[in-house]
This record gives sequence, structure tokens and C-alpha cells, in this order.
Amino acid sequence: MLENCAENGSIYAELFVSPEFCGGADLSAWRDYLAAMEETAARMRAVGIDSRAIVTPIRHLGPERARKSALCAAETAGAWVTGLGLAGAETVGKATDFAWSFDCAREAGLGLTCHAGEWGGPDSVRQALALGVSRIGHGVRAIEDPALVRDLADRGITLEVCPGSNIALGIYPDWPSHPIARLADAGVRVTVSTDDPPFFRTTLTHEYDRLASAFGWVETEFHQINQWAVDAAFCDAATRDRLRKELA
Repeated sequence: MLENCAENGSIYAELFVSPEFCGGADLSAWRDYLAAMEETAARMRAVGIDSRAIVTPIRHLGPERARKSALCAAETAGAWVTGLGLAGAETVGKATDFAWSFDCAREAGLGLTCHAGEWGGPDSVRQALALGVSRIGHGVRAIEDPALVRDLADRGITLEVCPGSNIALGIYPDWPSHPIARLADAGVRVTVSTDDPPFFRTTLTHEYDRLASAFGWVETEFHQINQWAVDAAFCDAATRDRLRKELA
């Protein structure tokens, strides 16, 4: 993944990793898997692509299982692990069912994000906001509720938008129909991500090319979304300052 990011010109990436798939969320097993990932991350940092990890409980496995992943995140927070998210089947239960896990992560000093507003409508975005997140994964269906769009803009919430994924899954029929430009025009902070690049057969370059074609975006728009990405990144201040200088 990091090699792919570097090949497409990225200088920083945040990877969603789940302890559920790394030893069944057993803390000892998770530490072993994490050590291998951190070793790779350090090697890639030396060749120009920095990264952090967002630990991700799986929503459709339920809130109790999520607690184990949240504890894995809290116990290994501070170096490569800098955030907690929530992924999986968005229509299963409510995001607020996972409040304990988010409170645990917050106490450990982790950044918070939550998958919402893709398959679920605007209400799923509101549920994510109730968890105290600073970012929302996807969030694009907020466009269906003007009051919610204004709220996202006023709060400075960042949407981690994955246009190619949304189109591939049929959320929107084509690139011109995607609401990312309308959200940005309304003052919502948006970034561009690739979701699951091997599955969707995409790259960041491909996403940028299609956005440029669909909306006429040029260097100004792409520079802005990258500045928003730096602002929203779950990294330390020194890394944030370095990224700003590299993007200047």
C-alpha cells in the first residue's frame, strides 16, 4: 500500500488496520502484527512516504467485539497508531452503540473518525458526530440535508471522500453526479482517498484525473484539499509542519 502511495506522489498516508484481522483482537498477538507493520512503515518513511495507523473495529461484529480493538488501540497509541475509526456494514446498528470504544480511544489521546454517510443517509452522519469525531469516512450523503452540510462546515469536520469507490458501488452513477464538489463549494472540508485501492482498481492519480475531468479542478483545488488533509491528519505537530512545507 505504501509503495503504491509513493508511486502516485503521496508523501503521507493513514492506513486503516483492524486488530480483528491481526490475531482476533488479542492484545499480545496485535502487538506482534503491529511490530511488523511499524517496521515496514519505518522503512518506507526512509524513502519518502510517511504514514500513521487508524485502528478500526468492525461495526457488524458488534460493540462488545469493538471494545477489544479499542483497547488494542489505546494500549499501543502514541507512535504509529494515532487514531481510531469504525468500519464495516454501515447499516448495522447505530454508530452511537460504539460510544465506549470511542471514549476509550479519546482518553488515550487518539484522533477519532467514523465511517458514515455512504450507505446510511444523513442520520448516520449525525450519529457519527455524536461520537465526537473530527473526521467522517465518506459522509457524502450529507449533501441530502442542507442543514447538516452547514453544520459540517461550521464545525470544520473533514470528510474522507472516496469518489471512485462510491461510483463503483453504485452510490452515484458517474463522476459528474458525485457531490464532492458541491460539498467543497458549501464550505465543507473534503479530502480524496482511495478506500480499498486493490479492490476498486484505483490509485490516487486516477482519482485526481477523474475529478479534474468531471469538475474542472486544477492545481488550486487540489492544493486546497491537500491542505485540509494536513490540517485533519492524526499526526504530531512536527510532522504536520513538515508536510505543510513540502506542499507549499
